[in-house]
Amino acid sequence: MSGVRLFKHSFAGGEIAPEMFGRIDDEKYQSGLALCRNFVVKPQGAVENRAGMKLVRSAKYADKKVRLLPFTYSTTQTVVIEFGHQYCRFHTQGATLLDGGNKPYELATPYQEAELFDIHYVQSADIVTLVHPNHPPMELKRYGAADWRLEAIRFKPELDAPQGVTATAHGRGGILFGYVVTAIAQDGKSESEASAEVEVVNDLYTSGHRNTIRWNPVNGASRYKVYKRQNGLYGYIGQTTATAFDDDNISADMSATPPLYDDVFISGGILSVAVLDGGRGYLEKSGIASATVRNGGQNYPQDGTFRTRAPNPQGGSGDFFSIEDRSGGGAELDVVVQGGKIVRVERVQAGRDYTAPRLVFRNESKVYQRGDQIGGKVWQPAEVSMRLDGFPELVVTDATGSGAQLLPVVQNGRITAVRVIKKGSGYTAPKITVQATVGSGAVFGKIEVSGKSFPAAVSYFSQRRVFAGTHSQPQNIWMTKSGTESNMSYSIPTREDDRIAFRVAAREANTIRHIVPLNKLILLTSSAEWRMETVNSEALTPASVSVAPHSYIGASNVQPVVVNSTLIYCAARGGHVREMAYSWQAGGYVSGDLSLRSPHLFDGLEIADMAYSKAPVPVVWFVSSSGELLGNTYIPEQQIGAWHRHDTYKGRFESCAVVAEGAEDVLYCVVQRKLAGGTQRFIERLESRAFTRQEDAFFVDCGLSYSGAAVNEIHGLAHLEGEAVAILADGAVLPETVVRDGKVKLPVKAKTVHIGLPVVSDMQTLPVAAQIDSAFGQGRKKNVNKVVLRVWRSSGIWVGPAADKLTEAKQRRNEAYGHPPALRSGEIEVVIQPSWDDGAQVFVRQTQPLPLTVVGATAEVALGG
Repeated sequence: MSGVRLFKHSFAGGEIAPEMFGRIDDEKYQSGLALCRNFVVKPQGAVENRAGMKLVRSAKYADKKVRLLPFTYSTTQTVVIEFGHQYCRFHTQGATLLDGGNKPYELATPYQEAELFDIHYVQSADIVTLVHPNHPPMELKRYGAADWRLEAIRFKPELDAPQGVTATAHGRGGILFGYVVTAIAQDGKSESEASAEVEVVNDLYTSGHRNTIRWNPVNGASRYKVYKRQNGLYGYIGQTTATAFDDDNISADMSATPPLYDDVFISGGILSVAVLDGGRGYLEKSGIASATVRNGGQNYPQDGTFRTRAPNPQGGSGDFFSIEDRSGGGAELDVVVQGGKIVRVERVQAGRDYTAPRLVFRNESKVYQRGDQIGGKVWQPAEVSMRLDGFPELVVTDATGSGAQLLPVVQNGRITAVRVIKKGSGYTAPKITVQATVGSGAVFGKIEVSGKSFPAAVSYFSQRRVFAGTHSQPQNIWMTKSGTESNMSYSIPTREDDRIAFRVAAREANTIRHIVPLNKLILLTSSAEWRMETVNSEALTPASVSVAPHSYIGASNVQPVVVNSTLIYCAARGGHVREMAYSWQAGGYVSGDLSLRSPHLFDGLEIADMAYSKAPVPVVWFVSSSGELLGNTYIPEQQIGAWHRHDTYKGRFESCAVVAEGAEDVLYCVVQRKLAGGTQRFIERLESRAFTRQEDAFFVDCGLSYSGAAVNEIHGLAHLEGEAVAILADGAVLPETVVRDGKVKLPVKAKTVHIGLPVVSDMQTLPVAAQIDSAFGQGRKKNVNKVVLRVWRSSGIWVGPAADKLTEAKQRRNEAYGHPPALRSGEIEVVIQPSWDDGAQVFVRQTQPLPLTVVGATAEVALGG
């Protein structure tokens, strides 16, 4: 019988699958482990048992799932947001944010329990954008520590379009001019929709002639832009901070036109209306049926009843009322003025061919404008609306929807089509009726209503907020106007800073699930990965977008993370985790399977959540559908990717999130536990291993700590009622004790106590493969006689050939009586129980609430024939 001493110098390969046990040629085999349970692999090659998880708070509902999302305003201001069934709460530094009544500060949300893990998010400063395909995009805004607000994103302009726009000709004759006005916000970027068009006839080619355009001020506007019609479009002619503008034949800049806004991300909007029967006898143009006074105005110079008339071509004097319209004529109205206000308008003659009649007050040379002086007083115009006699109006009725505006197209007395002016929203069963005094018989068929059209993915790229993946347009992408958060405006012709909207032309219609900004924009769908870049490295504009496929693997709905410049995402099928990084050799991004050496942790399972911790150990955390928490110590530039698994007593991990707190990134988890007191869900926080005193070591789960005067009874443990708990008191391990009435009694008094559920940490080396013979020792029986572990600040070590044959490493040396054994650093020799088998594996276990860091292991192995 011969023997050999084998040294395991590194465990940086992490846990690998039994299918890999024959791959002794693989570079990861020599540094791998057969089991790495509740141990974390360090980049240097050591493994350390994970710290315990301290209780933060119970979730609001014990029977409903919870998801955690991170919020980071700065490295010193971070929060973990608990999203549950139609609520969210906030946790920071291991505590819960409370309201004034000492209850958890809470916001109502629209998200159901089943929808929580389909929420995708992106953060910018103190605003978190939340998207879900069943709900409008939302913004969670932090205004203060205890002032959070959840608001739907407004994609319409910030400002209303100017109202009360009028145009007055200073001159006579000429041609018809049309104008619109927009309002500009204080930031100079947001521009309102164009106002209603106004028209005026004038000869601007004559010296001294001009058109004066006036409008009402818009709240929040810093200035206004004026556009003039030319060839069916409106071109920019100037801007002003006032509410009036003179056009003295200014040339229109047709490269700058008023912004147009899409109705993006709406649900239940009317898309089209089918006409089954156009009816008969409907009017295309009509006379005036009635007039309604909405606002009587101020300071009309005379009381009485005044009949409208047209201006006298030969001139004249005096003020009078008149009806203005592009095409109609012949109508007469009696205008009743009392106390300087219009109180009533009565129709005398309907006239004919009116389309948009307007009541004006004027003299022979001009139309009075708001603010003009009449009789020494400031005059304000009345608002009078007129209904056309017999022209058909379409009325939409629905129990839930609103906002739609439909216009009938009438030809030869028949309604031939319906134009959708505004889609509205929220319609479920709309009905359309025709209101007309002339004509009848129109019948409408199918009313097409948009389904839920909300994005499933969101991110930022090139100073634009990006949305993608609606139910109705799964491969479409929308980017806001450059430098804005929600401005979806565009222009005709297109401008470089316009919003961008396009569809990814793919072979399969798979929804875009994720948008990840690297040096290019990466788009992940359920079947492929795409990259979006600009043509010839130009700036991102509507005309420079280029989209190309990268690979055909597909991603699950779990939101990816970025480590340095490498993208980590979960595959759509198979449950594996993949990496995507740029390779200069390949000249592009290359995708690889991070789970290739550890498929036993993923096959037949799915990843439910993931998070990335940068410090002190760079670990990507994954919540598995098995209820385990998987970790991957990941440093791509060093080619380190080591898997380790974590479980917890009577518990299942359901969600995770990481935020920076102090000098470390801290992992928060949602854990469902089936304890003696019933099934509960807890928010728990992974504690730090950066302690100097042994009594500060925290290695229990769902635990709490006490620090103060020496006591022998600890209260506040109702959540662990009926459970046997592990106890570390002043650095000494006490016997496990069952919690009764929410408390435990200690056999000795202690000042610093940590109590919680016990954590068992296991590691097992791979079967021995060494250059003992030409077969590397395979096919021979072996026995490990003894093991020498090199440890760092460790205690409570058990070693053996298997989990059921363990020997404790005795380490008490010269500590005073009544003091716990000190933490050991260096080599510890353990003679273990014999076990002849073909693997000669070494099993190391930690069952006590104490630290254990294994730096290396030497095994003295006896070889059989």
